[in-house]
Amino acid sequence: MRAVTKKKSIALFMIGLVSLAISAPSAVSAGATQADVDYSTKVSALVAEFSKVTVAWGTAIANPPTLAFGSKWTKYKAASTKSSNAVLATVAKLDALVPSEGFPKSGLMLKKVCAAYKTAISSLNTGVQKNDTKMVTKANALVVKATNAYLAWSEAYAAEVAALNG
Repeated sequence: MRAVTKKKSIALFMIGLVSLAISAPSAVSAGATQADVDYSTKVSALVAEFSKVTVAWGTAIANPPTLAFGSKWTKYKAASTKSSNAVLATVAKLDALVPSEGFPKSGLMLKKVCAAYKTAISSLNTGVQKNDTKMVTKANALVVKATNAYLAWSEAYAAEVAALNG
């Protein structure tokens, strides 16, 4: 069951990344202000970075060893920690963005997505550092929630970009 949950969370995440890449244009124009264009451009660049680091992170956390000791766990721990830190750095950049007036819904949603990822990654890191496989499994459920929030945000963002493009 644990392997199915992990595969499901990675599959959900990948679907989200693909849907965002397809649905969200790289910039806004038409009825948008310069602030809207600037914000959208920054979001697009950071989403590309986020996609890259989260794919590596998803691979690193996908198959934790059953036992929390030994060389397999040490390798998992190192890869998980390194990739988690990369995701957290990108999440911090996304969280620092100040949404323009053209993004009232998705701007707030992005803040919630960032908070969800911070919680999930912190929980995962705590489990990994404590060598607690049960905590790691629980953290994967938080990853799924964060991914679902990301999917919802990507839809709202794409809708707001479309509205601004007229």
